[in-house]
Amino acid sequence: MAGVRRSEFTEAMKQDSYGWYFESLDEIGTVYDQLFEVQESSAAYEQFTSAIGLGDLLEKPEGEDLIADSPMESYTIICKNRTFGRQTRFTYETVKDAQKVSDMLKATVGTWGKSVSRTKDKWYVDFFNKGALTAGHDIFNNTITGVITDPSGNLAYDGNPWFYSAHPDKVGTTYANYSASNPLTHTNLKTVYETYTITNNRDERGQIITLVPDTLLINGANLFTTKVILANTAIPGSMDNDMNVLAGIVNPLVWARLTDSTGWYLMKAKQNLMALNREDVVIDFYQDETSKDYYATIMLRWGGAVTNWRQIYANDIASS
Repeated sequence: MAGVRRSEFTEAMKQDSYGWYFESLDEIGTVYDQLFEVQESSAAYEQFTSAIGLGDLLEKPEGEDLIADSPMESYTIICKNRTFGRQTRFTYETVKDAQKVSDMLKATVGTWGKSVSRTKDKWYVDFFNKGALTAGHDIFNNTITGVITDPSGNLAYDGNPWFYSAHPDKVGTTYANYSASNPLTHTNLKTVYETYTITNNRDERGQIITLVPDTLLINGANLFTTKVILANTAIPGSMDNDMNVLAGIVNPLVWARLTDSTGWYLMKAKQNLMALNREDVVIDFYQDETSKDYYATIMLRWGGAVTNWRQIYANDIASS
């Protein structure tokens, strides 16, 4: 386009567009914001390197020096902000011949409120849908060409899939937060819960930390199985009416956008999952000087990253 023309008409349509956008925005519910910790960002990307705490204190015999210790450096986490948007073109003739231009624009722009919520929810769910892929996925890649390189590429921060059977710590031990074939049953949930809280509750130094899940994330296909496991006071299928130790132990959460219908995730919500808000919705409406056609645009920026694998254990999802 050779140039942009703005007038009282285009400015009025732009201001009205914000109202139509926010009218439709409230109708849409999302799941990602129940799982990710949403933070504001003021830069192209956020970066931090976590330092592992010091080791245990050592007894100092009388007359001897204290033994030196120093923090260990963990992994570098990069989270870039990505740009999303859309453009709609209205021909000069359409605008001039329309009986009520505002109604036409409202019908178009008003759908963007739903589109934004839907797009964000579909984007963030890919962390879960693609988290076990051995080749990784672009959603984990926070490289900005010419600005910063994400050393882990399409994988999680430690160079492995987010859901993996051998995450290494910094002292030579490996841990699993993924079981490829592990359907949701009372026995399997109990086993994974114990692995989560008793085996994986270690930091990068191998020191015991508090790690307790609060959410069982599922696709709708697992809803009734989940209710049987978590809602009964007796063990499901038990002839002895034994007490169900898993009753109410975590909260079920259905995310219909999960693609593995039998997959399930034991996790701590809003822990070690970063969602960045860099720039809220910007709507514009203008006329192209050359074609005389009108354009409505929407743009916003956000990002996301995994900052630690320990808060989740994935089951029964594909790795390829």
